[in-house]
Amino acid sequence: MSRASNIAEWIKRGGLLLVASSIALTGCQAALLTYKGAKVREAYRIALADGTQRSALYRSPDLTIDYRVSRDGDELQLSGVAEYTQKIKNGFTFIPYFHLSVFLIDQHGNILEEKGITTHGSDDPNSRMRFSEKIPLPPGTAKMAFSYSGQARSGGGGRQDGGGGFTSFWEVPIVK
Repeated sequence: MSRASNIAEWIKRGGLLLVASSIALTGCQAALLTYKGAKVREAYRIALADGTQRSALYRSPDLTIDYRVSRDGDELQLSGVAEYTQKIKNGFTFIPYFHLSVFLIDQHGNILEEKGITTHGSDDPNSRMRFSEKIPLPPGTAKMAFSYSGQARSGGGGRQDGGGGFTSFWEVPIVK
């Protein structure tokens, strides 16, 4: 085997190792990005007594959620409409990424689990996002809290055009 083919083989194997390592690290990183066990700020906790139903409005600087929640034993029915506030609607032309989730919390405010509710991207900031989820509750669930993250862009929005600005927005109501 020539030296050039040895080098090419080494690069090929190294590239495969690099790809495999990247995939493994990405999986580990996703496992590390959890809020399980973190404490939710008291003002954001929504009580979930068994057999109750409630309709309410959640407001943040970026988002308004008109929601209905009903608990029956170890199952939660959560539905509603999420809408961006004027801050987002007036300042940006589209939303390439948005993720809304709910934290399921014990009686002391500790997160037991996080459940994704809706994920949107490339949406008009004037859009209304409807959701309806049946969520199995882990043992000890007493409350819930909303959490979200997203990115808003103005201008052309494409990566090639170089125009416009963007901002990331989020609300993760955990105690630091």
